[in-house]
Amino acid sequence: MPKIEAYDVKAHKKVTMRNPQPYLMKNGSWALKGTSAETGISLFRIVGRNKPKISQSRLESFKNLFSNRQCECEKIC
Repeated sequence: MPKIEAYDVKAHKKVTMRNPQPYLMKNGSWALKGTSAETGISLFRIVGRNKPKISQSRLESFKNLFSNRQCECEKIC
């Protein structure tokens, strides 16, 4: 997952955002919502008119974790 930074008001600095999710605002602009890695408060970062692309969602990462395992017989099951 890419490291997305946003300003944390509680920590008074930019921190990495955990679990960023795309969010469509009323005016048609896109933003990212997530939580702070340091303090745990919710963060919000406006990214523009184009929908942000996040590499993998939680569901996709769990699918990849459990579906692409190698067995003892050296085959992908």
